[in-house]
Amino acid sequence: MRRWLQHQPRLPPSCSPTYSSCMLRVPAQHRISRRLPPQLIGGGWRQPTPPLRRTRVVASSDRQVPAAASSNSQSDDEQQAKPGLFVNILKPLRDFGIGRTSMVQGSVGLFVFSGIGFALMLIAWARGGQLGRRGQGYQAILEFPVACGITVGTPVRIRGVPVGGVLSVQPSLEKVDVLVEMKDSTTVIPRNSLIEANQSGLIAEPLIDITPQTPVPQYQANPLDEDCEKEGLVVCHQGRIRGERGVALDDLVYLCTKIARQMDTQGVDRVFEAMESARAAIEDAKPLLSQAVKLSDEILPLLTELRAGNLVGNVEALTQVAAEAAADIQRLQTEVLTENNVKALRESVQTLTKTLHHIERITGDLGGLTGDTRVTNHLKQLIEALSRIVVD
Repeated sequence: MRRWLQHQPRLPPSCSPTYSSCMLRVPAQHRISRRLPPQLIGGGWRQPTPPLRRTRVVASSDRQVPAAASSNSQSDDEQQAKPGLFVNILKPLRDFGIGRTSMVQGSVGLFVFSGIGFALMLIAWARGGQLGRRGQGYQAILEFPVACGITVGTPVRIRGVPVGGVLSVQPSLEKVDVLVEMKDSTTVIPRNSLIEANQSGLIAEPLIDITPQTPVPQYQANPLDEDCEKEGLVVCHQGRIRGERGVALDDLVYLCTKIARQMDTQGVDRVFEAMESARAAIEDAKPLLSQAVKLSDEILPLLTELRAGNLVGNVEALTQVAAEAAADIQRLQTEVLTENNVKALRESVQTLTKTLHHIERITGDLGGLTGDTRVTNHLKQLIEALSRIVVD
């Protein structure tokens, strides 16, 4: 009550708060009367009526309720009588003239401005903008034969590390121009780099991969420097470089579709033909299988007989005899083919070859004598004369 009276306008000293006639001298009586408590309305001070206390009527049958239940009901009433947290926060603000309507209006305005700020941040993120880094990056134009799913916001990577994003995609009849923005001017794109438009993952996420090739150029000027075009080692700001089509999921889909079509046209018929030929081969092989079963039935008794006989022992004896013969031959070779015997054999072979040469010469001479007709005639006459002498 005292706090409320301190905020009310003071009355003139000639007037007393107990007289209602003094209220006529104060302007805007209706406004003040609205703010006065009900004790002062009506021309004087009235003793405030004490607040009504709620009493619980307890039946005679409920008089034996334990004290714990009554204490719980009192605590529940006290908790319901306590004001909420929002009311406690608004209570000191009301002393400064800030009411519930002002709080609602301020909350609505704060919500609107927060929504506008969030929308601006979302648009800047979608367009690839970066707050606080404006002026440090640079832009480049990559030329691809096919876009391969590249859209605004597609990441640009150098050796697998994201370094920028795509700002716009401009298609034409000959190529696709992709405008990319690099985050930092120190991240350069060498002219000898391999630039590919790839698709990665199960959802075929588009990526632009830049792989610098060796040897790495020793550049001096950054893409934003004026001497970048003269040096010509890296891609400058708003410069162009050609890219290639890399690994794409569309190629895999195309190959699978082509294989499926070929299987539909030719493969199914061939599969059925192969199944028919396999069935015919099985039918033809049934007599052979029956004969093989009969042959196995005939061979099994022979095998049992061989196992029961001494065939294995005979084979072992033969192998032992062969081993002994091989040992004898080896011993004979070591004893006969000594160095002296080998030398003697060599000398005898040489002598034999010389003798054969002499015999060859003699036979040649004899051939010459027998080849002469006169000698042969004389020999014939001599033989005839000798034969006559022997006969006589």
